[in-house]
Amino acid sequence: MDFSRVIAARRSLRAFSERPVEPEKIERMIEAARWSPSCANRQPWRFVIVEKGDPARAALEEALGRGNAWAKRAPVLIAAGARKADGAVVESREYFLHDTGLATMSLLLRGVDQGLLVHPMAGWGEGPLKAALSLPDDFSPISVIAVGYAGKPEDADEETRRKDEAPRVRKGTGEIAFRGRFGEPLDASLPSAPAKVFETDIPLRFGDIDAMGHVNNAVAMTLFELGRAKFCAEVLGIRTVEEYDWILAEATVRYRLPILLQDQVRLRMHITDVARSSFRFRAELFDPRDGRVFTEAETVQVMYDYEQGRVKHVPPGFLETVRDYIGG
Repeated sequence: MDFSRVIAARRSLRAFSERPVEPEKIERMIEAARWSPSCANRQPWRFVIVEKGDPARAALEEALGRGNAWAKRAPVLIAAGARKADGAVVESREYFLHDTGLATMSLLLRGVDQGLLVHPMAGWGEGPLKAALSLPDDFSPISVIAVGYAGKPEDADEETRRKDEAPRVRKGTGEIAFRGRFGEPLDASLPSAPAKVFETDIPLRFGDIDAMGHVNNAVAMTLFELGRAKFCAEVLGIRTVEEYDWILAEATVRYRLPILLQDQVRLRMHITDVARSSFRFRAELFDPRDGRVFTEAETVQVMYDYEQGRVKHVPPGFLETVRDYIGG
């Protein structure tokens, strides 16, 4: 999953399915945490993984606060913490809690990347938690993390549903980031959504349909190519192959619904970001009649000087032309 999508998809929801979590997914989460940065590379974090059926599970659940009773449904609970002695101290600054927070975030994001619901909690009793997991006296538990697959909201009680349905609220950029000195707000210039989104109809041909009765997955990439070519012609004014000054470096496609011959298909696309020598398209094929999204794609284009045979910087003129299509 693209990193920006991982960030957007992370939610601290409370309705868990009873579906078990594959052990390899938990291992990948721990591996992500293992490679997190830490002061002086001390790596103070420790994680205790408790699945349903584990002898310590009942006692761990008893340590949870009443407001976190919903977490008992999660197939996996992970206690995260560290010892002060395992972390670095610089002057009077103790970094063991900070470093464990970094590792915990890596763990959370890797879980989301694998389609999991991952919810860290602070509502638990420290004494009962330490007793349940045989934690050392000098160990500081920081969070208990519920891990599993998202369940149905209607399976949760009314109070829990109300919390999950509350709108997400975030402080403004200028409240949390300052320029030059504390209190001088950083002006946010990155648009959350593009001013314009390019759209075009994509005609289907009988030859696009495979033996399974739907548009072949490989053909779907050519449909995105058709849309990208139309963007280049209508927005950038490119008319010939020789005018292209980039190469396709990466493509990620997510197939959500099969496209059938009788479906109407329309493409919408925009640019999510522009780097020094590359830019990224995000596009989707959808049915304009009901809004169903068939396929999503993200591609990375690298600016390339074909005569010199090397990568080049994004030209200022290109950036100015596509500015309204950048965002998200």
